[in-house]
Amino acid sequence: MISIRQTTAVLLAAHWEDPAFDPKQKAFYYVRVIEIPTPRWTAYDAKFFNVEMPAGTKMQVTDRAYTSPIWYTP
Repeated sequence: MISIRQTTAVLLAAHWEDPAFDPKQKAFYYVRVIEIPTPRWTAYDAKFFNVEMPAGTKMQVTDRAYTSPIWYTP
C-alpha cells in the first residue's frame, strides 16, 4: 500500500511487483484509490444556511475509485 498525504501533487507514480507472480498463471491487477476526506453536501448547506445539523449528521465523505483491471495472460 502506498499512502500519499499531499493534496497538491500533479503527478503520482508508483512501481509494484507481485511477490507471488507466476508467469504460467493468469492474473489481473487493479488500483484502489482512497481520497482524503472532503466536506459533504451537508457541511456546505450548514454553512450556507447558517444552521446546526442534527447530531450524527455526516459532514465529511471519503470517496473511493478503482481502475480498470489489467489482465495478464501467459
